[in-house]
Amino acid sequence: MQATENAQRTQCEVFSRSMGFIRPVSNFNIGKYSEFCERKTFTEANSLSAGQRHCELMKKAA
Repeated sequence: MQATENAQRTQCEVFSRSMGFIRPVSNFNIGKYSEFCERKTFTEANSLSAGQRHCELMKKAA
């Protein structure tokens, strides 16, 4: 089914955990929204490579 130009879309509500509570991003104040936009998304590949670098640094320090 193709969308037509006149088709209406339902706006998607984005939620985020802030100060231990799950809240809609649309209710954030300016400072909290700015912080939300600066967050980095977790990826498993990045965490694994960071773990390997940490192990290598610890071996060199020993």
